[in-house]
Amino acid sequence: MQFVEFISQLLDSKEQAIVWHNQTMSYAEHKALDKYQDEIAELYDGLVESVSGIYGRPKNYSVGTLQNYTSNEAVQAYFKELYTLIQKERKTIYQDTWVQNQIDEIAQLIAKTLYLLTLK
Repeated sequence: MQFVEFISQLLDSKEQAIVWHNQTMSYAEHKALDKYQDEIAELYDGLVESVSGIYGRPKNYSVGTLQNYTSNEAVQAYFKELYTLIQKERKTIYQDTWVQNQIDEIAQLIAKTLYLLTLK
């Protein structure tokens, strides 16, 4: 996976969180998704800007299809799949420790969001 594909997935996750944030009827889920969308925006921006300083600006972003809210289980499955993707694909992009540290922060946010999504 190229870096631009990796960050496109993160950008998609922010947009997906916004959609579900606006559609859920659960207050706990609403707050968890709100927190995720705010924090991923900062982490995403930091990763893209720092990588761009060394490796150049990413080009050819792709946009995924957003899903409507169906259930908390579907939201959790999405974030589990995203976590697995991040952990797998991080091995295929820049291996600088500072890049990997930023990816660690993103993985931590996803894991924390998964926990928050279990609350009622």
